[in-house]
Amino acid sequence: MRKYIFLAIVFFSLNLGAVTYAYTAKLDQTVKLMLKNDYYAAIDECNRLETNLSGHDKREMLYLKGDCFAQLENYEQARDIFRQALKQTKEEHSTKIYIAIADTYFMQHGYDKAISIYKQLLEKKETDYEAALLFKLGKAFQKNSKWTQSKYYFDLLEKKYPQSFERKIVDNSSVGGNFFTIQVGCFSSPENADKLSKDLLSKGYEVFVTPFDSNGNKLYRVRVGEFVSLIAAEHTEQELKDKEHLPTHIFP
Repeated sequence: MRKYIFLAIVFFSLNLGAVTYAYTAKLDQTVKLMLKNDYYAAIDECNRLETNLSGHDKREMLYLKGDCFAQLENYEQARDIFRQALKQTKEEHSTKIYIAIADTYFMQHGYDKAISIYKQLLEKKETDYEAALLFKLGKAFQKNSKWTQSKYYFDLLEKKYPQSFERKIVDNSSVGGNFFTIQVGCFSSPENADKLSKDLLSKGYEVFVTPFDSNGNKLYRVRVGEFVSLIAAEHTEQELKDKEHLPTHIFP
């Protein structure tokens, strides 16, 4: 539960997710099911409510439904539903839905498409979303191996929003906090971190090595994968334990 709440805060609201948004009593059951990671039941609840909702309630129901499909990694279906929500939304209130659409492209490794949408939204200069968009742009460029652009947006985030939650995520998470990831080692020797990383890469895992400072000492985290769902992370974690005999810990 704690892990899901953290993910929802960071991902689907830096993406304005269900646990951070005020919903009417009509949608409470949907939110409760989502907090239990019971996305199929939450979708069923949305379908049950759909014909009885209108206006703000219908828009938020569609947003929650799209969120469920995104959590289930059905990104095209999520985008279709988010676009339905846009039809219920005035332009001045559409930014959070466009962010959710961009995030689905990000999750599918469509970084160029995600970057294009994030940039367009940033140009609207809506201060409520600016820190999240700077963070997302920094992360998307980082994933696209465009380090100069990534640094530009992370530096801009630090300059404009030094105390923001997004800025703290950049400091504290090797993958930016958008996903669950599995730590398999932490080394004082970069050679040891590199050796483990190369071994796992050769076996088809997605591996990240990230240096960080701890009490004046340089350490190197080795982490595997970026997973939108806890279930997917746990499946890979078990594989790493069974096949590679590695100590593991899922973050966040």
